[in-house]
Amino acid sequence: MNRKLKQITKVVLCSFILLASGCATDNEFTQQEAQMNQAKNWFDKYDANGANYALFQKMQYNWNQASVTRSEDGTETIIVPVTELKKDQREFWEQKLYIYKSDEGRYSALLFEAYSNKDIKPESQSVDGGDFTGYMTVWDLKKGAVRAAKFLNNQVVEEGVAAFPNDRSKTNKAPETGECIYADFGEGCHNDGGDGTGNAIPLRPVIVTGPSTGTPVIYTPRGPVIGGTTPGGYTSPGGGNGGGGTAPPPSTAINPCDKIKTLLTNANFKAKEEELKKKTNLKVESGYMQSKNGPFTPLTGTSSTENSDQISLGSDANTVGYIHTHLDPYERVLPNGETQSVAPIKMFSPGDVKQFVILLLNASRNNIPIDNIYGTMVSSSSTYQLRFSGNINDVILKGGSINWNGLDDLYKVAMRGNKELGFLKFLNEQIGINGIELYKIEASGNSRKTLDNNGKVSTINCN
Repeated sequence: MNRKLKQITKVVLCSFILLASGCATDNEFTQQEAQMNQAKNWFDKYDANGANYALFQKMQYNWNQASVTRSEDGTETIIVPVTELKKDQREFWEQKLYIYKSDEGRYSALLFEAYSNKDIKPESQSVDGGDFTGYMTVWDLKKGAVRAAKFLNNQVVEEGVAAFPNDRSKTNKAPETGECIYADFGEGCHNDGGDGTGNAIPLRPVIVTGPSTGTPVIYTPRGPVIGGTTPGGYTSPGGGNGGGGTAPPPSTAINPCDKIKTLLTNANFKAKEEELKKKTNLKVESGYMQSKNGPFTPLTGTSSTENSDQISLGSDANTVGYIHTHLDPYERVLPNGETQSVAPIKMFSPGDVKQFVILLLNASRNNIPIDNIYGTMVSSSSTYQLRFSGNINDVILKGGSINWNGLDDLYKVAMRGNKELGFLKFLNEQIGINGIELYKIEASGNSRKTLDNNGKVSTINCN
């Protein structure tokens, strides 16, 4: 009797567990279905309200295959596949509609297109393959092109501009020439989908009714990207710091001396500078990054190790500058218990310059005035600041070709003598971007440091 009762109890318990599990699944499904319906109701009204961009009218959205997810930045996102109007299903491009829901409950939408070609290895032809090589273009259904980028091995390596020109002479297919980046035995050479010329590249034909049938999407390179972003970051609402379509980058017009003077009247900045002057005796760097809206965010570092005492100079699309310390000489304790004398260089490092270049590129993509960008290094002997007074296109063209990982040894050789002289020569010979300027910040007055015709340091007072 007891045995039979135990069996009955076991069956009832198992049934309860299965039922509870099924309810959880049903609840989850119901919640996603509600999210999908809300997004679809919003989009149907948005799609019908006013004229869409000419080539995005009457799109076929496959809501039966839509999914609810979160973008890389955490935004609730509905991804809706689009039934592409291809002449040949073997063409290597795909479209997806992304609908974003903000924390305030507002919706927005972007159409993403991904392009590859037959010479790319199969697993890299799709964004979903995890190793995408090709192009992505982003469109606003009402306004047209938003941004475009070239991807190599799942990373943005170049930004561009996408457009629908009326030039019928363009080849209506994805580009099939470019640098060899992949080869298997017996399979020949697979390339990166570029044309290697920097010229406009025809991507896919646009299939529409009427006389304009066959107009291709054209991608025009704009410049390399340092730091890059993955497809997941690129499809987030902010686009992984991506910038807008055809808008030209803002130019520098204000004298850096005046910008420095204005910054030094910022009580918050001065407080951070004075605070950091008292932290140069630590064993790991300290610092802050500043948002374009004004606030400063602390930069975090790790305890001094055998490899590094440096802080990570992080940034985002809104960062306009950083201020951080370079340390006094100290004794480092190695993992084996021995001590090592460390003598940090009291001048901007290659990594500091790289971060400054990244901030310049971020500014050019996000319509931040270039003359607002700065980098500051505080040491017990001096405070220096980097500013830019050149053409941002020089940064775009040269920034991505610098071998940043190979600069440390060259930098150490350059800095064996006078630090200002060594750094200025390092900027000229190894960085090669015109317009990056070095300023010394002093209570008695600020000054620009530059090289004269004899290769010696020249001081030009700001005041």
